[in-house]
Amino acid sequence: MVTFKKTLRAFDWCDLAQLGETYRGKVRDCLWGPDWGAIVTSDRISAFDAVFPQAIERKGEVLQSLATHFLGMAEQIVPTHLKEVIDPNAMLVRKAQALPVELVIRGYLTGSAWRDYQAGVLESKYGLSLPPGMQQHQKLEAPVITPTTKEAAGHDQPITCEQAAHITGRWLEIEAIVQQLYAQGVAHAASRGLLLVDCKYELGLIDDQLVLIDELHTPDSSRYWVDQPGEPVQLSKEFFREWLLEQGADRVIDIPPDVSLAISERYLDLHQRLLGRDLPAPEERDAQSRIYDRLKGKLCVS
Repeated sequence: MVTFKKTLRAFDWCDLAQLGETYRGKVRDCLWGPDWGAIVTSDRISAFDAVFPQAIERKGEVLQSLATHFLGMAEQIVPTHLKEVIDPNAMLVRKAQALPVELVIRGYLTGSAWRDYQAGVLESKYGLSLPPGMQQHQKLEAPVITPTTKEAAGHDQPITCEQAAHITGRWLEIEAIVQQLYAQGVAHAASRGLLLVDCKYELGLIDDQLVLIDELHTPDSSRYWVDQPGEPVQLSKEFFREWLLEQGADRVIDIPPDVSLAISERYLDLHQRLLGRDLPAPEERDAQSRIYDRLKGKLCVS
C-alpha cells in the first residue's frame, strides 16, 4: 500500500515559449524543433475532453516513469519516438508526423464501450457486432480495436476499422503492431496481478516508418483492474471518470481534496505494482524552473 505524503505543489504547467514553438495539450506541454521535440508531463487531469482546475500531485511523474518504461519494452515490436529522459517530468523525442487516428484496443466490455453497447450504437459507431446478453465488464472473446479520428479541435469522432484503413493506407501493419503491443501489456500486467483492460495507442511516421508516439500503458491512456473476483478495483483514471458520473457532472467542477488525494494514491499504487518500485523522492526545486533550465541546456539556448 502506497503511503502518500503531501510534499510540493502540484505541477500545473511549464512556460516554454522562450525556447521555441510550443503546444499545450490537456496534460502535456510540448516544444518542437525541426526534427526533435520536448514533452513535459504536468500534473493536470482531464476527463471527457475537459481539463480540471485542480492538478493531481506527482501524477506527471507517474505518467512519464511508466511511459518511458513501456516505451523501452515496445522497442521489441516497433520503433518509438523516445530519445532521452532529462527530468522526472520531461523527455526529448524524435519528431514524427502523427497519424490522424487514435486506436483503442479493448479486451473487456466496459467504460464507453459498455455504454455504447447498452445504447445499441456499437455497430453504427465502430462497425462492431457483439452478441446480445453480454454483461458489464465481461471479457471479450478476442480484443477489438475501436479507432477514432484525431481532431485538432473539438471531440474525436468514432470510426470503423475500414474507415481507419482508408485514412491511414497501412491498416494491416498498424493492426498487427497494436495487437502485439496490447498482448505485451496484458502479459506484463498479469505478471503483476493486474488486468490491462484496454489501452489507447498513437502512431506516427518518421521517414515513412511507423513509430509509436505519445504515452504507453499509463493510467491516463489505459484501464487497469486488480485481478480478483467481484466488482473491478480501478487503478487508472477511470476511477475519476466514474466519480464525475456519480456527481452527475456535465461541466468542469472542483475536485475535493479527498478525491484529489485518492487519485494520487491510486496512480502511485499502480506505479509500484507495475514496476515493483516507488517513485524516487521528489526533487526540491520547483518543476517550472528546473525543466526550463534543463531544456535550455540541452538546446544550447543562450
